[in-house]
Amino acid sequence: MQMNMRVLNYSTFVALMVSTALGYQFLWGVLFLYWTVPNFYSGHAFLVSDVRRDEDPVLFWSVQGAWCVLGLSLIVFDFFPNFLGASW
Repeated sequence: MQMNMRVLNYSTFVALMVSTALGYQFLWGVLFLYWTVPNFYSGHAFLVSDVRRDEDPVLFWSVQGAWCVLGLSLIVFDFFPNFLGASW
């Protein structure tokens, strides 16, 4: 199991770097959305330090919302570049 996760991490890193070099940002968007899922269940997120839902709910939900919006916008703007007048 440990080796499989290492291979997955290296593969993901390579895919992110290649997609970025080719001008595609949607994989970063998928990664941002993927990061939010465990945070919803665990009740903590990482910004600069650990942000816990039970200790600071406003910041926790703000971080979660920001990751979701950023992830979705990276996906949408890659597949629909004219959405909301985006020109990149």
